[in-house]
Amino acid sequence: MTETNSLFATYIQSAIEYLSQITHTIVLYFSQPTTYLHLTLVLLIVGCGFILRRHLKKKFVRKEKNKSKAIRAVRRILQHLINLSAPIIAFLLLLVAVKISRAYSDQSLTLEIASRLSIIWALWAAIRTFIENPFIRTLGVWVLVPAAFLSVFGELKDVISILDSASLAFGKIEITAFTILKAIVFFSFIFWFGKFLSQVASEYIRRKNHLNISTKELLIKGFDIVLYIILFIVSLDLIGIDLTALTVFSGALGVGLGFGLQKIASNFISGIILLSERSVTLGNLIEMDNGVFGYMRKLGARASVIETFDGKEVMVPNEDFITSRVANLTYSSNLGRIEIPVGVAYGSDIKKAQTAILEAAEECEKVSTAEGYTPECLLRTFNDSSVDFLLIFWIDDVQKGRWRAQSDVMFAVWDKLQDNKIDIPFPQRDLHIRSSSIDPKCSCSKNTTQQEDATPEGPQPSTKEASAKQTEETMAD
Repeated sequence: MTETNSLFATYIQSAIEYLSQITHTIVLYFSQPTTYLHLTLVLLIVGCGFILRRHLKKKFVRKEKNKSKAIRAVRRILQHLINLSAPIIAFLLLLVAVKISRAYSDQSLTLEIASRLSIIWALWAAIRTFIENPFIRTLGVWVLVPAAFLSVFGELKDVISILDSASLAFGKIEITAFTILKAIVFFSFIFWFGKFLSQVASEYIRRKNHLNISTKELLIKGFDIVLYIILFIVSLDLIGIDLTALTVFSGALGVGLGFGLQKIASNFISGIILLSERSVTLGNLIEMDNGVFGYMRKLGARASVIETFDGKEVMVPNEDFITSRVANLTYSSNLGRIEIPVGVAYGSDIKKAQTAILEAAEECEKVSTAEGYTPECLLRTFNDSSVDFLLIFWIDDVQKGRWRAQSDVMFAVWDKLQDNKIDIPFPQRDLHIRSSSIDPKCSCSKNTTQQEDATPEGPQPSTKEASAKQTEETMAD
């Protein structure tokens, strides 16, 4: 207990001495007249940087319309560079001030500190200006800027040694706090850079018109796989992890793929199969077994996106395209068939009706007139109320919609039948009511009781015989 108290007292005494030294240094620093002169000079230099940046922004950054894409890109880069002009101008002027101060006096500490801080300012401004990703920007502000601050003032090595002292060992792999920090920084920036390269490569590949859509998507996916594998290996090397010590990790990854990541691996392989087979490509009109019907908009690594006709974007796992039945309405051609049942009334001239229905389809602009795809009108059934025809026609591009073409043809059929005085019937039924001998003035219950009481035993006469007998009695009266 006594040793602990003495050690604690030693720490307190050391902290007090350190604080007293800092206080003495600060008091001595602000007691010198040149300090205030240098501080004033620093403020003037920083203000000069802001004034020059404002002047440059007014002169070069203008919102002009009707400019080409290249000019707009140049102006955007110029605007970013102008945002960095204030710290850069301040740094250059402070360097000149440090040179002059050293030439005429030995006191230039304030100007040297200000020049180092201007470097930190420029780094912070560059991160805020050029990095748009929120996570990378936050990481740069809270990790790179403090690291640069420590490096500028010569304290970074001491901090790294402190972080390296806290470590954990997993077999042959030793992980320290500094290793974890490096991993976060390197992985974040390298994979952000990889995403940027992936976007550039994707745009370049998609501009190649001599390649079809499936080949383009397959090349993009293959490039992404190779790129991220290389970046992962480079990141591990930069962090300082020995790649030969990752045999246990690779075994665990294999077990994870066999159990937990089985669906993800299946969807990934299914996506590659879809791209290599070219059974489904972007822009195809797809109908799934579960009722999803729409256009293929994206073929991703895990799932694909189908845009339905009501504007929904449905994420469909790639495995569903392999294991279930999929109808591709535009696999080999964009032709689409439409069937319209038409019924005409009995008594109509069915030959004339067939001709009128065919003329209505042939006169519609959306109906295909290609050889082998001309409209047909077939007599199908004789129903209770109508004679039914089936009109079959094709449209050249099913992606332009089938409902509008069907609607136009149905309007034309209606007009043709009306012009030829041919009716489209509706269901009709004939109801025959027989006459009754029951007195409507008597209640149903009373008549029923009387009939039951008057019912004789033995066989009863038929309805026709009873009606004839009643007629004879009436004539006799």
